Amino acid sequence: MQPATDPLSLPLLFQPNRVWRCYTGGVLLDRFLGRGPGRDGYFPEEWLGSVTSAENGEHSQGADEGLSRLRRADGADGPLLRDAIGDERLDVLCKFLDSAVRLPIQCHPDRAFAREHYRSEHGKTESWLILDTRRIDGEEPYLLIGFKPGVAPEAFARAVAVQDVAALEGMLNRIPVKPGDAYLIPGRVPHAIGPGVLMLEVQEPSDWVVQVERHCAGTRLTDQDMWGPLAPDVGLACFDYRGEALDALTARLAMRPTTIASGGGVVHERLEARVRTDAFRIERLRMTSRFTHRPDTPRHIGIVTGGSGRMTANGATVPLRAGETFAITSRIREIAYEPDAGATLTVHVIASGA
Repeated sequence: MQPATDPLSLPLLFQPNRVWRCYTGGVLLDRFLGRGPGRDGYFPEEWLGSVTSAENGEHSQGADEGLSRLRRADGADGPLLRDAIGDERLDVLCKFLDSAVRLPIQCHPDRAFAREHYRSEHGKTESWLILDTRRIDGEEPYLLIGFKPGVAPEAFARAVAVQDVAALEGMLNRIPVKPGDAYLIPGRVPHAIGPGVLMLEVQEPSDWVVQVERHCAGTRLTDQDMWGPLAPDVGLACFDYRGEALDALTARLAMRPTTIASGGGVVHERLEARVRTDAFRIERLRMTSRFTHRPDTPRHIGIVTGGSGRMTANGATVPLRAGETFAITSRIREIAYEPDAGATLTVHVIASGA
């Protein structure tokens, strides 16, 4: 059988797509992607199947920063995914993210806030799937999520005004993490990723952020970096100040697997929290034997997070290893996965919608 000649009838593969951020990281990400021993720097994120531009202000690396570019069969650059897919809208943004320092305390808008203040139909609900961790300066990896009970907006605003970072950090719940943990972060929930965390982040397709710390990893953040297009008082209003005890918060936002199907060397699961989102859905395929996947969504992004093997769609066979990312359009009705002998091929399937 000859492969289909319509490019959108084949899995779409991508060139590397590292993005500048105000924090540092990258060692675990480089190793995960097979790019040498790794080093930390200001390009700690790899944006995957992205049609979203990075909002980096004066730190912008160019007009196309953040946008994924297709990789041709011979390894040469193809067009931007945004230009290639036409009406095959993905409406989701995925990233690999590796932190060497704690990120600034921040939040993102929900859709209502984004419509009112950013003139955008997309907020930035996101989810974090922990792939690997490392101790940095003896510190165990952790996340900060949600305000503790009793935090008043006025107290938070005062701490921001005088940049009392210890007070700001103490207002959020601190959660130790290990590989396999996963959390949903709804829009407006305050959060920060601690040092030593490599994750797969799945989110709404925007780069809106309000971050309240003036400095991060040797970078002094400008007002634009901190507040974006918002006035500071409007930015502070983006935070959800409802406090929540740690046990209640983790019970509500921790993402757990629900089995869709299991047997014959294949486990097909959906990952979701008690709080549901209609912005995206995350499924996980873990395969030790051949499996034919017939997606029930019209299009999706596939991300290999473990193992090795190959996939075949419309007659085209593509080798797979950890870190490979591909887009599947509505012109592909089934994908045959075949793990290498002795390998567990793990693929996360990301689609927009509930």
